[in-house]
Amino acid sequence: MKQEKSIVGVTINTRITYMRAFFNFCFDKGYIPPFKISLMRIEQKIKQTYSDNELETLLVKPDMSVTTFAEYRNWLAVVFFYDTGVRIKTLVNIQIQDLLFDRDKIAIRKQKNKRVTYILMSPMLKECLQEYLSYRKRQPRRLFILQSKWRTNGKRWLAYCYEVI
Repeated sequence: MKQEKSIVGVTINTRITYMRAFFNFCFDKGYIPPFKISLMRIEQKIKQTYSDNELETLLVKPDMSVTTFAEYRNWLAVVFFYDTGVRIKTLVNIQIQDLLFDRDKIAIRKQKNKRVTYILMSPMLKECLQEYLSYRKRQPRRLFILQSKWRTNGKRWLAYCYEVI
């Protein structure tokens, strides 16, 4: 026998919204008498964040004489997240042409809201990105070439962060 999964309030509200659209159609056609359909009130969970000490540990630049390219790339991704606050999916879709070093900006072309926006590049991030680009042997279009597992599963990034700490 299968165990029942607990469904989060957001999922229930999404399903209620879909059902409400169907019921509104039925109300408009006169198939059923109108009644009110309310969404659930959901308690917002407070997400666990890193302490200042953990952030300092994550942001320490690895020793370039002993580090692998993957470790360096992952460290830069953490610095990029910290500096810009972008989502993982946005990060892996940034291309080298999106880095506007002359204007200290980064063009974000693929993001959740489908709009092109520009975010400021701090001097520290600019220096790190320029060093990273010179460190890479070849220059593919994407800034971060990651395995497909990394693109779809943000928990892997968090696992990396905890390994560093």
